[in-house]
Amino acid sequence: MTAILGLNAFHPDSSACLVLDGKLVGAVAEERLGARHKHTIIFPENAIRWLLKDNGLRLRDITHVAIARQPGANLSAKAKYVLFNPIIGAEAVGRFLARGKGTAKTLDNLAEICGEDPKRVNYAVHNVEHHLAHIASTYYLSPFETLTAGFSYDGSGDFASAMAARCEGTKIEVLDKVTVPDSLGHFYTALCQFIGFDLFGEEYKVMGLAPYGEDLFSDAMKKIVQTSGNP
Repeated sequence: MTAILGLNAFHPDSSACLVLDGKLVGAVAEERLGARHKHTIIFPENAIRWLLKDNGLRLRDITHVAIARQPGANLSAKAKYVLFNPIIGAEAVGRFLARGKGTAKTLDNLAEICGEDPKRVNYAVHNVEHHLAHIASTYYLSPFETLTAGFSYDGSGDFASAMAARCEGTKIEVLDKVTVPDSLGHFYTALCQFIGFDLFGEEYKVMGLAPYGEDLFSDAMKKIVQTSGNP
């Protein structure tokens, strides 16, 4: 049996899912369990334990752990940002290193978290870049198998704010990325904050309210957000 435990951790909406022999058998957000904090970034230990128990498994049965975070991705873009923004960049590097240590320590303690003997645990750990995980989560669960365009964008993840990919069969080929500080997602969050929605997750409220508004600022938006014109 191939048992894959997928994790979103140390990022808002932490969660876990379980895939057994290629079939998704469960997925749960950490906020639904434990302390019930909305959009929590804590390690999804309650979600992991619930998935294992619900499927009659122990951590020793897991063959692969995939985590939606790839610290080594986009290093050149990160270095360039730090070079041109030394003060802000130094603070970002500190947070990056601290998060990396936290991730490694938590994964090392996963057996203890699940009440398992570490000597009986033997799974491979796979780091998946943020936007690649987004694209995979939609493409692999879609009805499409022939040539398909994959696109993901949000605020940022692994220092990228957008990714375009070529999807076909079981393969996903990354074609292009947009890296920080360029981010349409951060721009959207800034606008939400400008009109009074200042907490993470309230972007969805603005999205829901948008159909009830009137288009008064499209001309101004066209001047603020411009495309390059390249195909």
